[in-house]
Amino acid sequence: MYIRIADLFCGIGGIAEAAQTLPEYPHTDTAPLVDKLRKSRPKVVTAIDIDRSVASLYQHHHGLVPRCSTIESLQRVAEDSDEELDMWWLSPPCQPYTKRGSQLGDLDSRSLALARLIQLIPRELPRLIGLENVPAFEGSQHHQQMKQTLTDSGYQCKEYTLCPTDLGIPMRRKRFYLLAKQGGRSFPNIAISKRQRPLTEFINDACWEDHSLKVPPDAVRHYESAMNIIEVGSRDAVTACFTSAYGKSPIRSGSYLYSSMHDSIRRFSPNEIAKLMGFREGFFSTTNLSQRSQYRLIGNSLAVPVVCELLSVLLAE
Repeated sequence: MYIRIADLFCGIGGIAEAAQTLPEYPHTDTAPLVDKLRKSRPKVVTAIDIDRSVASLYQHHHGLVPRCSTIESLQRVAEDSDEELDMWWLSPPCQPYTKRGSQLGDLDSRSLALARLIQLIPRELPRLIGLENVPAFEGSQHHQQMKQTLTDSGYQCKEYTLCPTDLGIPMRRKRFYLLAKQGGRSFPNIAISKRQRPLTEFINDACWEDHSLKVPPDAVRHYESAMNIIEVGSRDAVTACFTSAYGKSPIRSGSYLYSSMHDSIRRFSPNEIAKLMGFREGFFSTTNLSQRSQYRLIGNSLAVPVVCELLSVLLAE
């Protein structure tokens, strides 16, 4: 028996990675769930994304080929699955709610997919729902519509604003999360970790020899005052949020590493960022995707340890 998940806007599979990790996920507040989760492990049984480039990577790591489809055209979420779905996980585009996206909200065409899913909730009534987006999503028209739809459909809801730093991971990536379920006990709070893991746990020293990661000295001179540069050995180092523009935009897209030993400034590798995000070691090592595509995909993905915490409370009876 397992919890059957629809991974909507699936990307490289942050929710699938979390679902695979969760039964062994060590957290004191959720330790009683371990036996239950071993018996009813969450599993993604359908995945949908408009981006064809994610298909082979998703299949390699998660054993499922995502359906390439526009979500706004769906008649049913489960239309390509023979199984009933227990849970939907939604990670809709954040651009309609960000400053860079002009905060057009429901007037942005990229928000049409979420609007369609809100319409489908009362028709399909999945037992469990999770949504992730940027903090600016809270208070938006779609946020209000979704909460009203969930309330009218008999769900209980809980909202969280969490960052990987809350769990001791040295990376800022604050996100808004909404959980909803039919029945069961009320949602608990999530414990905050006071111990920060050192950034060096996530750094591959071999990457200092990768010339494709080095930032040219003239670019450093031009942008240095606006770049977030971290000393690799700093005990309290915490990275900025990595976005899909990392590797393309030199500023406001993530952090850079400086090493006095190598007298060099470089970008984080896609695999290093993926490890910070909680994905398995060498996540991109088997792919033929370009480095630029890897940065774009990981910048659009989920912080897996945060999602593990959320899944653990969502699945609690």
